[in-house]
Amino acid sequence: MAKVAIGIPVYNGANYLAAAIESILQQSYSDFDLVISDNASTDATEEICRDYARRDGRIRYVRQSRNLGAAGNHNVLVGMTDSQYFKWAAHDDLIAPGFLAACVGALDANPSVVVASPASNLIDEDGMPLPFSPERGGVIDRAGVCWPVLPEGNDGLGAADPVVRFTAVMLKMVMCVEIFGVMRRSALLHTRLQGPFSGADKVLLAEMSLLGPFWLGSQVLFSRRCHSQQFSASSSGSYRAQWFSGRRDLIVVQQIKLALAYVQALGPTDLTLRQRYDCLQAIVRRAISRGHHWQRLTGALVGNPQPPRSSRPVAELEQA
Repeated sequence: MAKVAIGIPVYNGANYLAAAIESILQQSYSDFDLVISDNASTDATEEICRDYARRDGRIRYVRQSRNLGAAGNHNVLVGMTDSQYFKWAAHDDLIAPGFLAACVGALDANPSVVVASPASNLIDEDGMPLPFSPERGGVIDRAGVCWPVLPEGNDGLGAADPVVRFTAVMLKMVMCVEIFGVMRRSALLHTRLQGPFSGADKVLLAEMSLLGPFWLGSQVLFSRRCHSQQFSASSSGSYRAQWFSGRRDLIVVQQIKLALAYVQALGPTDLTLRQRYDCLQAIVRRAISRGHHWQRLTGALVGNPQPPRSSRPVAELEQA
């Protein structure tokens, strides 16, 4: 059994999948297994995966007989593996050769750390860094969407106090790139994994923050690709719901599920009464800020039912 298990959940990812796999195989740290769960793809994903599995014994390919929804496909990978450390990898992202070495080193050095995540950047379809726009205060992809500048500088994630860490997730985390860090499996198994609703990745990170500190590296070793086909580029609430759960829910239903999940995250922990209260305060503050955001967005949509994609910054695209 390898020390690190990497799981790629994929559905119709033929466009970037080979590049993602290659970036994993080029790691300087080689004690890992790679499991790919194909969510009943209809493109060339299966051919690509089977070809790589034939060439490298560390790769195992599993094709699902039906689409499990994104959340289900993410979670099934955890059950397929049994390593000390676990990492989800997206089919369209890239990791630098030193990614695993840095993360494993951080987790080995400090047993209290539950997630190790190096610094990240955002790249375009061709793997080039997105250009920064001073006027819009972010980096711009080819479709004109404005994304936050990474790294987010969220030092609270590494604090000793679980309330500080939880609050950092609630109020300062936007891109949730830490979901693609390397996780201590024993801590991950104390969470409910990813729920079938939009924003479930952030709920999982909130649960992990209550279990221990995060290690945030300063070297850029992870590149998240921004392109028009990805989930987070969609502004359709029904599509986002179906992507996560395999069924279409109203946005309000998704938001209720998300709010309840944050509250439920506090249940199984050994927080004091005061700590629970402070965490609930952070959840309320997040709900208020998101309420103001949706009010602005709703107003904009009433005035302009079909706003140009370039006018919607990523803050209006993310529901986490």
